[in-house]
Amino acid sequence: MIKGFNDFLGNASAVKGLKSMIASGRVSHAYIFDGAYGLGKKTLAYAFAKALQCEKGEENGCGRCYSCKALDSGEHPDVFFVDTDKTTIGVDVIRDEIIEKAKTKPYSSKYKIFILNGAERLTEQAQNALLKTIEEPPAYGVFILLVSNYNKLLATVISRCALIRLNALGRETLERELLKTNACDRQICGLIAECAGGSLGEALRLCKDEGFFTLREKAAKFFDRVEKADLMGLYDIINDALELDKEKSLDSYLGLIYFFYRDLLVFKTCGAEEVIQKDYLGLIEDICGRLSLKKLIKGSEAVSAARREIKMNVNKQLSLEQMLFKIKEK
Repeated sequence: MIKGFNDFLGNASAVKGLKSMIASGRVSHAYIFDGAYGLGKKTLAYAFAKALQCEKGEENGCGRCYSCKALDSGEHPDVFFVDTDKTTIGVDVIRDEIIEKAKTKPYSSKYKIFILNGAERLTEQAQNALLKTIEEPPAYGVFILLVSNYNKLLATVISRCALIRLNALGRETLERELLKTNACDRQICGLIAECAGGSLGEALRLCKDEGFFTLREKAAKFFDRVEKADLMGLYDIINDALELDKEKSLDSYLGLIYFFYRDLLVFKTCGAEEVIQKDYLGLIEDICGRLSLKKLIKGSEAVSAARREIKMNVNKQLSLEQMLFKIKEK
């Protein structure tokens, strides 16, 4: 079933703006929904389409009319979802899936709505072809471009569209949603929410990602390994981390280590109540019994600095060496 506005999670200002456009009759012919993966761009686009096409004029969709039922079944004749698994979207896709179909009037509804997923992948030629349609759109046409970075679109395309930007969701919001849907165990939903970068889609993906939990176990063992390691042992840790880099999971690994530091510092200063990873409470208590607050702060800062440097393309091995040597300092 297609969700309506009332079921959409977060980004209240974006929802309010779209509702206002519908209520006032000032519906634009072209929109850009901009936001990172998993924030609900597709869900919001369909909620907007449902409200626009509802025969009862209900802003959340009545769920009873032909249009709402057709959308819920995925067979609405006047709502088109355009997507491809190709790295670029060429002019042939735009011509066949949008331009040609936009030439005929709606079959049963007021609007003919085209939702284009991953529009930042449009080639320049494809964007220019689409531009001609949104510059002189049919009265019934509504075109929604879903992008993760609207700046990858041509300025001329951006200027013809109403820009709706979706922001990351807060950790508490994600945690509530994960608990409500029973997506993961209560003990780890806080961790998942923290690691998801404000994206519900990413949070749901992590809940099912065995690799994520394997990586978390490695991060949990990091502290004992570093504490017991001599110089050669430290280079073993570095080499293991560089192997993770080949799997494109080094930043996630460092992020999980940093999150353990967060819980260690919280336990050290506030006690167990505020610790998020309660399933690792025994380990956290044990480490805090051995390491001073100063040492934990220094370690946290070292990991944060290494992540920042690696993202700036500083030599990874050098950054990891500096991180570990700082953690080992007395």
